[in-house]
Amino acid sequence: MDIDRAMSNPASVFATPEALSESSELTAEQKRAILMQWKDQLQQLQAADDEGMRRNEAAAGSTDDLLGRVTSVLSQIDADSKRASNSG
Repeated sequence: MDIDRAMSNPASVFATPEALSESSELTAEQKRAILMQWKDQLQQLQAADDEGMRRNEAAAGSTDDLLGRVTSVLSQIDADSKRASNSG
């Protein structure tokens, strides 16, 4: 896996945030960093949607859905990390 490519364009490496979450090739910290990048990119797309720069409402809806999924997976990784550090 190309970690640099995953960091710059997560969607080009992972079909879904869930696929990223299930990857055994990445540490929790790497997953978190990539998800944060993905979240940032989606928020930028949302801002463009809000400013009327994109015309496709279906694309805007899928951006919102994907952002929700990225945020959910990120929260799960954070919770797992916190549990791991508290149990050790």
